[in-house]
Amino acid sequence: MSLDGRFLSLLAQELDEKLKTGRLQKISQLGKTDFLFFIRAQNQNLKLYISLSTSLARINLTKANYPSDYTPGGFCMFLRKYLEGSLIQEIKTLNDDRILQMECEGTNEIGDKVKLYLILEIFSRYTNLIVLDESRHVINAYNHISPFDNADRTIINGIEYQLPEDHKIAPRDFPSIKEYLSVERTEKEMVEQIRGISPLFARYVLKSANYNHVHVFDRYKEAIDADINPTMYMGEKTDFYHFDVFGKSQKHFSSLSSLLDDYYLEASSIERVKQIHKYLNTFTKQELKRKKNKLEKLAKDLENALNNDLWRIKGDILITDQGLIKRGDSSYSGHSYELDQDIEIELDQLLNPVQNANKYYTKYKKQKTAVGYIEEQIEITKNQIVYLDSLIDQIANTHILGDLIEIQDELTEQGFLPRKRVSPKKGRPNYEIFVDASGIQILVGKNNIQNNYLTHKFAHKDYWWFHVQGQTGSHTIVCTKENLQESTIRLAANLSAYYSRSRLSGSVPVDYTRVRNLKKVPGNLGSFVTYTNQKTIYIDPDPMTIETLSRKNK
Repeated sequence: MSLDGRFLSLLAQELDEKLKTGRLQKISQLGKTDFLFFIRAQNQNLKLYISLSTSLARINLTKANYPSDYTPGGFCMFLRKYLEGSLIQEIKTLNDDRILQMECEGTNEIGDKVKLYLILEIFSRYTNLIVLDESRHVINAYNHISPFDNADRTIINGIEYQLPEDHKIAPRDFPSIKEYLSVERTEKEMVEQIRGISPLFARYVLKSANYNHVHVFDRYKEAIDADINPTMYMGEKTDFYHFDVFGKSQKHFSSLSSLLDDYYLEASSIERVKQIHKYLNTFTKQELKRKKNKLEKLAKDLENALNNDLWRIKGDILITDQGLIKRGDSSYSGHSYELDQDIEIELDQLLNPVQNANKYYTKYKKQKTAVGYIEEQIEITKNQIVYLDSLIDQIANTHILGDLIEIQDELTEQGFLPRKRVSPKKGRPNYEIFVDASGIQILVGKNNIQNNYLTHKFAHKDYWWFHVQGQTGSHTIVCTKENLQESTIRLAANLSAYYSRSRLSGSVPVDYTRVRNLKKVPGNLGSFVTYTNQKTIYIDPDPMTIETLSRKNK
């Protein structure tokens, strides 16, 4: 990884200069693995971002604004209790590796000054945040490691903190490194034997020496002592380092923190899209499966409830033949003239025939009442199945964060997901705006929230509405009251078909009509409507046409 021991060491020096003697005012949790420290230092309000994500672990000052609606977990509450209000004494790295230590001074419950150490270990999937007391014993950690989990290293409350052992050469032990590099070494061998260097660093050293081991040590020393020049590589795959090891397609920054802030802002956004996309996709599919199972169960319950006449018939037999039944009998076989057959009836031995008959009548009335309720639940469940099925299509067709968050908000509003404590203020939905060759705007909804907004709130009654025929998909609004030219009709139909489950099909039927001819289906989830006076066009969705279309910001 680019954030190796050398990079973190220089970053720690930068953070120490900026944050030393600063007061830690507030700690927020931004996500499961991400924390934001608000620090007042050198007459400035600064924000320190710490991420323990296995793929995006880092620490840096940030200027970005982040939502604060995440409910803090137990570890965040612990950090607040022990660290808020404390002064930062020193920030440095330990053992020339990806271990950063922040020394803080605060006060305990009785007002005595106490020293605490916040240790950030950035080791890929073993990334951890550990709090030590003055004697360097663990008082809490984000990830506890028991002796049963890892025989080499234990992180549990009360144990003395030990640095990980790797038996590598220290990066500034030049005599040992010179001897090690006196023979030909590969990039992998350098990383495995010299502490705190990354494949990126090793590759640069070897390339600078033209892969001649005679010159590798000299190039190594030059690289270790290279001036700080925060650089991002903007090629096929974005990368970064604390000095320019790329030589082309680079972008330079004023500080290591600003480099990390820029790089991880985009990377974390991409990662968040992947996570929320996977979460919503998995959730809706599981919920759809649950509703289908529920529908099967309701169908069986309805069948049983519709057979409730049998309870009434048994009650009738007991009333008719009560003179033939003795109290204490466990069963009675009587003839039903309604069914023209003998029926075996179970009896409660503690009840007389009339009481037993009333018991069956009660069951009959209960089942009869249940029929209406079960039929209502069947309709609701069928509606939910159609709704969830449409959401699966909408999730599959978007990888835009705003669209996915709208779908998540919709699931919350419909009661499928738990409601957040703090509801963010809602602006206009994240729909797409295209402009055709004649300057007409074509608006495309990509989920139910956008569809409902465009069709029922935004669109004028004389605007045109397009939708794929007989399936879920985009509500596409053509913003003109005039009759449409064929080119605009084909373009709007293309967009409507592309933003549906038929995007890979051919000759897709797309209906279009005036907005005034639409009517929202009452009681239905999602964005279902009925419409009249429509015309139909058959279109082959063309992604190339859509990619070259002019887009407009809202």
